[in-house]
Amino acid sequence: MVTAEDDRLVDAVLMGDTEAFGDIVRRYEKPIFNLMYRATGSREEAADLTQEAFLKAYDRLHTFRAGRKFHSWLYTLSVNVARDYLRKQQRQPKTSLREPETIAETAFGDPNAIAEAGRSAEIQSLFEILRNLPLDDREALLLRFREGLKMNEIAEQLGLSVSGAKMRVQRGLHKLQQAWEDIDHA
Repeated sequence: MVTAEDDRLVDAVLMGDTEAFGDIVRRYEKPIFNLMYRATGSREEAADLTQEAFLKAYDRLHTFRAGRKFHSWLYTLSVNVARDYLRKQQRQPKTSLREPETIAETAFGDPNAIAEAGRSAEIQSLFEILRNLPLDDREALLLRFREGLKMNEIAEQLGLSVSGAKMRVQRGLHKLQQAWEDIDHA
């Protein structure tokens, strides 16, 4: 996603061109929706949170610094929207566990994973563990192993240093391994 084009669109919006913000939304709505879907597991909630993220982005667009990667700025803002939502959800009573197909789709957003989850209890357990990891750890793992991003790209996406990204991936892997071992011993 080209920084120069993003800078041009941001400048146009700041000058009053609301159509340019529509171009930004069209350009980034899918990755932001996918982030929100991975965070919530619900298409309806993901759609609402995606809209909320873009509204916040519009309100805070004046804080974006030209020459920086807009996608990283928007992604960080969106992760914060998802975190706020998840904090509010933790204060509310929990609902029952989702069906394995929903867990698989939530964890990786891959329809093929749904079929696999239906065939394997181990995969279902793995998806449930991923689903229960803190959002920071889960996002780092998904960016590394699902999206195939390099550590410097993960760092950029999450607004971290490269060593911070490595630590987050390692921490996520450690939590995943510990949870897996807990299931294995149960």
